Amino acid sequence: MKPKTTDLQIRGIPVATRDKIRRTALSKGMSMSQYLIDLIDREIETVPLREWLAMVRKQPPVDVGISAAEVLKEVRDERDAHWDEVFKLDTPRPR
Repeated sequence: MKPKTTDLQIRGIPVATRDKIRRTALSKGMSMSQYLIDLIDREIETVPLREWLAMVRKQPPVDVGISAAEVLKEVRDERDAHWDEVFKLDTPRPR
């Protein structure tokens, strides 16, 4: 069964904005209506940042057994080693 639909009119949209919407919709192979419906659906399904932060803050902290600074150092060292290999650098850089 097809979901119920209704029409919605938005007045006062600048012509330049309408043209951008039309170009974006065309580039995605969509009608303007479908593009705007998808855009509205995504927007209303997105949890606002304040709500998300409140949910995260309610969760108990997670102990991963290593500090954030140590994790960053490991990741940076791995990245640096990768690029040293790519660029054939034999001498370690000073820290």
